[in-house]
Amino acid sequence: MPGPLDGVLVLDLGQFLAGPYGPMILSDLGAEVIKIEPTRGDSMRYGAPFIGCQRGKLDIALDLKKPEAQAIVLRMAESADMFIHNMTKGTATRLGVDYENVTAHNPEIVYCNTYAYGYEGPMSISGGIDPLYQAVLGLEYEAGGTLHGNQPMYLRFGMTDTANAFASVLGVLTALFHRKKTGKGQDVWTSLLNGGAMFSADVALLADGSPAPMRPSMDKELTGLSACYRLYPTQEGWIQVAITKPDEWERFCSLIGVPSLAKDARAKDYEARVANRSVIEPAIEAALMTRTAIVWATLFDSVNVAAELCIDTRGGDTVLHDGDNERLGLVASYDHPMLGHMTQFGNLMDFSETPGGDYGPPPLLGQHTKQILLRFGYTENEITDFIDRGVVYQAEDGVPYPWTL
Repeated sequence: MPGPLDGVLVLDLGQFLAGPYGPMILSDLGAEVIKIEPTRGDSMRYGAPFIGCQRGKLDIALDLKKPEAQAIVLRMAESADMFIHNMTKGTATRLGVDYENVTAHNPEIVYCNTYAYGYEGPMSISGGIDPLYQAVLGLEYEAGGTLHGNQPMYLRFGMTDTANAFASVLGVLTALFHRKKTGKGQDVWTSLLNGGAMFSADVALLADGSPAPMRPSMDKELTGLSACYRLYPTQEGWIQVAITKPDEWERFCSLIGVPSLAKDARAKDYEARVANRSVIEPAIEAALMTRTAIVWATLFDSVNVAAELCIDTRGGDTVLHDGDNERLGLVASYDHPMLGHMTQFGNLMDFSETPGGDYGPPPLLGQHTKQILLRFGYTENEITDFIDRGVVYQAEDGVPYPWTL
């Protein structure tokens, strides 16, 4: 069944993660996404993360430094709804696919540039990748528990990339809604800096300019924020507890065999349990070491205490072969022409009337070049000429990349 964005055409010129991840989400939602990449491939095509942000797309490979390739993209833009990329400031202009040039061919198009720093200011010309903006936003400093003398810690999950990508999805869909009301397209930009700022949403200054009361900080051992909001080792494995209610704290203490802790003045509320961690946590740790994590998780579920196993994903294997995740639609499978049968994360959003979810695999470089050019009015002779002159690249059977020819 078609997804909610059925009929929407997206041109995706993004590379690495922040650029193409958003268009992949749009594809998941039913949009038709054409990936436009250089004839030697997306800069991340030859690394494992590539397949995590490309599924469901058609692919055309062309050399945007050639005027003929620029003309192909502009012809495609004439009937597209969205044009998305993450080029550094000025690059799209040099390649002839900037906002002014694209909208001259299609005034109704929604154009989105996802930057590193942003559109304006002295750093607007800067490129950048995820760890740089985790660093500049203080995320690495806080993640490492530096208040206790630890070093900063990089969180390896592409946080600013994916947050930026979701901001771009929200931006282009909002602009599409505006176009429906007014008939006008517009320019949208997001950035890694903006995306990372989402994780600092609870940082604030008071009216006099002083910082608001400090938010909880990571402990020295990097297990959590307080005695009731952290990871604990068990007889086998680790368990995460996240207790937020007074009656839940009482049930927790009773179940692990230290009911007196619930009445202890040093643990009377959340603030006290933060301040007196060094006294409270050893008692909890000793109690939890008497059973395995899976046993504790079952017991905590039985009395409605918030706790979960800390899963060793084995590179994602356990998550992608979890029956509950499969039932929820969080697992998608398809066949790839090079990699064989693939399994990845699936639906992130569910819709009652337009469920979508009919994914295809990440495309090969130039896999659909000829098909796309024919669709946009080019003749067989023109396409052959483009291939011969290196304007475009068409994948050949058994030859996935041009440098293997």
